[in-house]
Amino acid sequence: MIDFSPTVEQEEIRQLARSLASDRLRPEGHSAERRGDISVELMQMLTQTGLTTPFSEDLGGSGPLDAITYALIAEELGFGDGGLAMNIFGSMLGPLAVALAGNERQQEQLVYPFCDVQEGYKERGSLAFAERTGGYTVAEINTTLRRDGDYYIMNGTKRDVIHGAHSHPRVVLARLADTTGSEGVCAVVMPAQIEGLQITPDAQKLGLLAAPSAAYTLNDVVVAPDALLGEPGNAGVLRVASLSALLRAAVTCGMVRASLEYSGHYAEERIAFGRPIVSYQGIAFLLAEMAMKLDAARLLLWHAAAQWDRVLAPETLLRDAEAAQYQAVKLAKSATIDAVQIMGGAGFMQDHPVEMWMRNAAAME
Repeated sequence: MIDFSPTVEQEEIRQLARSLASDRLRPEGHSAERRGDISVELMQMLTQTGLTTPFSEDLGGSGPLDAITYALIAEELGFGDGGLAMNIFGSMLGPLAVALAGNERQQEQLVYPFCDVQEGYKERGSLAFAERTGGYTVAEINTTLRRDGDYYIMNGTKRDVIHGAHSHPRVVLARLADTTGSEGVCAVVMPAQIEGLQITPDAQKLGLLAAPSAAYTLNDVVVAPDALLGEPGNAGVLRVASLSALLRAAVTCGMVRASLEYSGHYAEERIAFGRPIVSYQGIAFLLAEMAMKLDAARLLLWHAAAQWDRVLAPETLLRDAEAAQYQAVKLAKSATIDAVQIMGGAGFMQDHPVEMWMRNAAAME
């Protein structure tokens, strides 16, 4: 039986993330949404804590983290504000991909700038995963790499790439032509300027407005072999895809927890017909079901994270991580809608954050 009780170190890290989420992310949620990005001051503070630099100490980072610790941090930041949490992790996934799948030269060139004490907070990375015709699973990756002499030709589309318009490294997940499933999956670092890559910043988004994103269209983009992170289909690339799913699942668990606590407190204070509305079964059952499903989704997430830490077969990691992601995102969509319904007309007002959380959850698909 796996014991998910956090270690002393993990609990200290979680408390740090919880404090930042409550004191900084939650109060800045609406202003970040209006601004369309995280504030420089908040990003600088996060960098100083070491939470955004989980890279080797040889590269100047605070040291690699296990997946369960990643999940604890991501849930707390998602509890503070899902849009800002996705802004933070959307940037981290680019250099994390290099750290997990790249060679020593690529790591020194692309990861080290994020760990710079003075300027690291200014750096942004990106990971292009989902496509216009699919979701966030490896099986739905259809962007292709085709070998042509000494180079590769790349074609496809990507959507909702956080920091996709302005980032370095800009990592794109693709697959070798004529492969399926996890076979032949590649991570490619795109140069800042390359012919055939069209980048379109997203506008008028429903949610996650605090995480600027873009869409990619790749038409016969010529890629050099040294732009690939490792060999096609290598375990490092699949671990990157699994970690992306785990982080997305953890952030959405944080969204659910925030919705549960906020709407629960509202229901305790809102009086109707002489008593708090939480005393009515219609409200109490919604909150109870939300809490029950959150525990189930979190357990599935922690199980998948433990599998990632044990470095099991890549196919097993993908299956478990993607299952956790699916359940967490599905729950976040229903739980945030329920939170709005519990609060009635107040739930739709920007005086309360639940309407923003509902839009953010819908944008996670």
